Amino acid sequence: MATLRGVNLGGWFVLEKWMKPSLFDGISGPDETVFSIEHMDAEKVLTEHRQTFIQEKDIKALADMGINSVRLPLPWWFLGEKPYYRSIEKIDEVIGWFEKYGLSYLLDLHTAPGCQNGFDNGGITGKIDWPKDPANIDKTVEKLVFLAKRYGHNPHLFGFEALNEPHSSIDLAVVQSFYLKTYQALRPLTKAAIVFHDAFRPQDASWPSFFANHGFENVAFDVHLYYCFSPAYASYSLAQLQQVVLVDTHAMLQTLSGFVRVIVGEWSLGLDEKRFANMDDFQRDTFLRAFASAQLHSYETVFGWYFWSYRIDHPTHRTWNFSRLTDAGVLPHDYCGRHETL
Repeated sequence: MATLRGVNLGGWFVLEKWMKPSLFDGISGPDETVFSIEHMDAEKVLTEHRQTFIQEKDIKALADMGINSVRLPLPWWFLGEKPYYRSIEKIDEVIGWFEKYGLSYLLDLHTAPGCQNGFDNGGITGKIDWPKDPANIDKTVEKLVFLAKRYGHNPHLFGFEALNEPHSSIDLAVVQSFYLKTYQALRPLTKAAIVFHDAFRPQDASWPSFFANHGFENVAFDVHLYYCFSPAYASYSLAQLQQVVLVDTHAMLQTLSGFVRVIVGEWSLGLDEKRFANMDDFQRDTFLRAFASAQLHSYETVFGWYFWSYRIDHPTHRTWNFSRLTDAGVLPHDYCGRHETL
């Protein structure tokens, strides 16, 4: 049984246009860098967004339904380095909510100087300059050290994620060297877990020795599992998708769990929307409920999982919206098994 049953709080401290398009009206790009440079009232709009997008009542609602952990994506610019806007005080407040309601939390460094993946979620779309300059890597470690000093002894802290989704084009030796440097810098500061993303190569032959040869204590391996980005899955039936999740993905997760604790740090019900064209709402929800159950069945066998994401303010991305999926009964309302046993 999974130890961590969680939800990501994406789109809050790291903007992604697809998650709240209205923020980007009149802005030429989809990421927070362009937003910060071009928006005439960027600081005011960001302040309002951080106050309203997710609130204390949402954290309480998650705790009440038995969700026991949250993954909080953070930007490297939380101290307000230009052209960005400071968020550390709001982060302090939010972490106070996690502590108040007894939720464990994973502080995930979601962006890095120069951008580590070229995605909107990395802060700069179309650029992967992070590995090109050692100063970028050193600054990333510096930011993680700051977080560890500030939060590393909090009672409900689960851990720190070194960096979200380093791109598959980056030499894995560079990524692993950064991970080792991060571990060596953080471990003297905190007993919390240190989490490493798979850099989109979970089955690379180097991972078992990487985890075995460095004397790591309290670490975890983060894999992100989506079935909407590969064209191959677009034509799969529900039964075929379930086969992939329950057999292929499950086998991979069990192999990885043989040498390290595994977290499915991101997953969703996102699929090619064309497949639902001839379904009514009942049929669509029935399909999604079955797809969700297959994923939860597999992910419950590892150390933990986090759905992406709690809130999406986009009418055509319902399959990514935990709050709406829960309200619709597609995802469970109770993650503690408190209902009467059948």
